[in-house]
Amino acid sequence: MPTTSKTLASDLKDTLPDEQIRPVVTEIGEIVYVGDGICKIHGLPTARIDDVVAIETDHGPTKAMILGITPELIEAVVLGEYVHIKQGDVVRSTGDLLRIQSGEGLLGRVIDPLGNPLDGLGPIRSRNLQAVERIAPGVAKRQPVEDQLETGVLVVDTIIPLGKGQRELVIGDRKSGKTRLMSSFIINQKGRDMTCIYVAIGAQKAKVRALEEMLREAGAMDYTCIVVGSSDDPPSINYIAPYAGCAIGEYFMYNGQDAFIVYDDLSKHAKAYRQMSLLLKRSPGRDAYPGDIFYLHSRLLERTARLHKKLGGGSFTAFPMAETQNGDLSEYICTNLMSITDGHIYLDINLMHEGILPAVNSGASVSRIGGSVQVPCLRKMGELAGTQLARYNEVKSFETLNTEISEETETEIKRGKRILEVFSQDSRQRLLNDEKILLMYMVTSGKTDGIEIPDLRKIKTELIDFYRAGDYQTYRQKSLTEKEVGAIEPDIAKILADYVKHTQVEAAKFLINEKPKEEKVLPIVPDPHQPEEPEGENQKEAKGKDGDHK
Repeated sequence: MPTTSKTLASDLKDTLPDEQIRPVVTEIGEIVYVGDGICKIHGLPTARIDDVVAIETDHGPTKAMILGITPELIEAVVLGEYVHIKQGDVVRSTGDLLRIQSGEGLLGRVIDPLGNPLDGLGPIRSRNLQAVERIAPGVAKRQPVEDQLETGVLVVDTIIPLGKGQRELVIGDRKSGKTRLMSSFIINQKGRDMTCIYVAIGAQKAKVRALEEMLREAGAMDYTCIVVGSSDDPPSINYIAPYAGCAIGEYFMYNGQDAFIVYDDLSKHAKAYRQMSLLLKRSPGRDAYPGDIFYLHSRLLERTARLHKKLGGGSFTAFPMAETQNGDLSEYICTNLMSITDGHIYLDINLMHEGILPAVNSGASVSRIGGSVQVPCLRKMGELAGTQLARYNEVKSFETLNTEISEETETEIKRGKRILEVFSQDSRQRLLNDEKILLMYMVTSGKTDGIEIPDLRKIKTELIDFYRAGDYQTYRQKSLTEKEVGAIEPDIAKILADYVKHTQVEAAKFLINEKPKEEKVLPIVPDPHQPEEPEGENQKEAKGKDGDHK
């Protein structure tokens, strides 16, 4: 039977999939104004805040992000160079938020906030895309911060303990050692299963390159990613830099891992946002910052958390940095960040000038997590050291006065100086909790009061090296589990006694004495061969008066 056209059409309809060709609708708009990285667009009726649009130029498409919507126009910032954009260019809506690559492939790399590599090591090999803007996890998705984030820095882990999932502000004047302290935190995470993200905002490329070289030399780039918004970039790139870094860190948190991020620094981030807001003709507020400057940073820092165990139990810790002027902690951005974060570390430029590095002012620093994340012995040592340092700060001015001071005050001054010396630490030296307890007991118990500062500087380094080479497993276990310091005092005394036998530093003998030996002052005996001095007129008058009185 010959096949008819109707039968053939029926057979084809049964065998071929039923696909409908649907038209793809893309919203388009038009550039009506462009200048200083800001563009205003007419059209795009369904556009949303933070959406990405593509501007078609003679040099190819250029990304822009929507920051404001008015009944007449859409305000956007160009993400990159804007000199080739001109009035009348066509704008196409992508209908999506700005996204950046994330995952293990970013570790060891230096990228810009758009995900482009800057280190010359080839393209980024990662298929995971994270939205740069994301809603912070709610209260039900979090759990309390209970695990200590060990930084390896003695003064921080002892007096200002930090927890995984905390937000700790780092503030200080320019050149006070903020970046140095943060690089120590990153280097000391080696072997701790911690991923680090360092975000440079408005930084000089030479400084970022030096930081990268230092981290690579220390082997820290294996678990670190650097996001760079340089001083040469437009303000829009520096504006999205911290959000891009946060998106990278969130990937590890939501996958049940631990990560922390450094924002260096949010003062420059606020200035970049202020510049964009003024160009968009938004009303300025205090210090010419826009009214939503607080929300700018709160929505960023609230994204760090310790997730509930049901969600994997990952943690994301934030260290935002801010610059002060002449130690003024009441600066607008600093006070905003203080109210958002869970404490702050204040770096005092005066301590740095005295040669104390890191220049952490423990009296002006605080951690709202408290000692709940510390081992008991270290917590007690930290409380004692904090009390002694507070007393030292009260009485240290007496030393400069030309007056007599009591023996107790003199001891407090000596103790405070030696605690500060022990807190002074090389940026690449990492101390474990048992080593911190050993050093803090040595200095807070008064065993170092009779040791001069140069000798103490040598003793603290030798003691740690000696302890690491020795077999003191009993002390190591007890120092991390015992609740009272008295339970580990005999073990510490044995370590100090063994060290004194080993060292050649003469002043180390004070470590095994309860109190430093005082030098005996011999009475002055007059020389019988030396003639007596003739009596003065005053002495004769006094004798005469005494004789008359008698």
